[in-house]
Amino acid sequence: MSVTITFEPSGVSGMVATGTYLIDAAKRLGAPVGVGCMRGKGHCATCVVKVTAGSDLLSPPGSIELTFLSQEQLDQSLRLVCHAKLVGDGEVTLRAVRQEARASTAAGPDVDLKQQFGNLPLEKKISTLLQLEAITASEAFNAAIDKPLAFGAKTFDRFTNRAKASTSTKDSQKK
Repeated sequence: MSVTITFEPSGVSGMVATGTYLIDAAKRLGAPVGVGCMRGKGHCATCVVKVTAGSDLLSPPGSIELTFLSQEQLDQSLRLVCHAKLVGDGEVTLRAVRQEARASTAAGPDVDLKQQFGNLPLEKKISTLLQLEAITASEAFNAAIDKPLAFGAKTFDRFTNRAKASTSTKDSQKK
């Protein structure tokens, strides 16, 4: 089961499997969507798109999307590519939302965020900072783990391919 997905205005298009998240489809096809996304943590609005066709092929909005996007934005077929999943076969067309439009999607400008944080009681500021540090440490740890594992997998693949090639060469020489 597959879905043909088109990202506008770049025109990047291709087929992906049903069950794929839109952000993964964008990355596989090389579409410039979701760059800078916090990967589903609900802390950014960098991956907002407008579904111009095939919205019925997407999963219903989840709790993060319901928190991040207003009902009006959801009614306008705005979705977060890190949370929307392809659940049906057919064709889907997405249009990247410009930066100005994202500002209305975000929780507010940085200035408002700084003011809100400044108005918090000290205990709440400390707990918020600890949460942010935990998220940062987790992401740093994941990045540190992923790179050596990816390198190890590539190295292992090269060795196994060499071993297969060596074995097939020896087998052909024996015959």
